[in-house]
Amino acid sequence: MMIVLAILLGGFFGFALYKVGAANMDNLISMLSFQNLTLMKIIVFAIGLASVLLSIFYGFGWFDVSHLSVKPLHLGVVIGGLIFGLGFGSVGTCPGTCVASAMTGGFKKAISAILGGLVGAFLFSISYGWLANQGFFEIMNLGKLTLFHVSEQYPSVFNIGYIGLAMVGVVFILVATFIPVYPFNKKS
Repeated sequence: MMIVLAILLGGFFGFALYKVGAANMDNLISMLSFQNLTLMKIIVFAIGLASVLLSIFYGFGWFDVSHLSVKPLHLGVVIGGLIFGLGFGSVGTCPGTCVASAMTGGFKKAISAILGGLVGAFLFSISYGWLANQGFFEIMNLGKLTLFHVSEQYPSVFNIGYIGLAMVGVVFILVATFIPVYPFNKKS
């Protein structure tokens, strides 16, 4: 049953990516080069809305914090994020959008992004033991850390709990509302 739910949710997510234009690599490149910020507005708004809803669900007891999977923050995560960002910016797609792009006209680029991701994951998996033995994952190791206090299990940067998450969510929604679509010309 879980696999059916995963397929349905994945299909819904892919359809949503397609409808907002995130499956179009040109739209992603336009966003990353600050030429057309429509997608950025949608993404920032969605993060804000999800943050507010998560806070509300937690407040009513509808969300079990044990479902969160917080990963440790260390130098490897920072370097991985930089590599991910460089790939995202150069190809114009990320793991979710490249699968949607493969089905909507950007097949060659999407397949190259998928294969690049798989090769990168393979190279990381075969070098993980060596990197761990060199102490790479202990450099700048902050452990499992959250921005806001969400559980006694994890330390946080700010000790204001889900209220902080809701406040940041509202700020994101407001920012998304006021970001100009075309910041460097008069189209908006």
